[in-house]
Amino acid sequence: MEHLEPVSAKTELTELDFEGIDKIAEDAVEFINSGKMDVRQASSWAIHSLDDQWGFPSLTALYHKMVERLDSNFPAKRELVRYVQMW
Repeated sequence: MEHLEPVSAKTELTELDFEGIDKIAEDAVEFINSGKMDVRQASSWAIHSLDDQWGFPSLTALYHKMVERLDSNFPAKRELVRYVQMW
């Protein structure tokens, strides 16, 4: 049997973490607003772009930043919130 290391998750985010998460959110929202990706594709891309894909503080911060950045794109914002609730 192969030995697997347990998944570690960050419990607290640094300012650098927040800056990186904000940049990922900015890029994901740009993909959505430009029509290059739909909300699900952009969300999946954003999650896989995180350094800490399994950490709930990172995921929570990412989705908050994406919702903030979706500003007046209410259909995409509604779809993102619905997608996160299903997830």
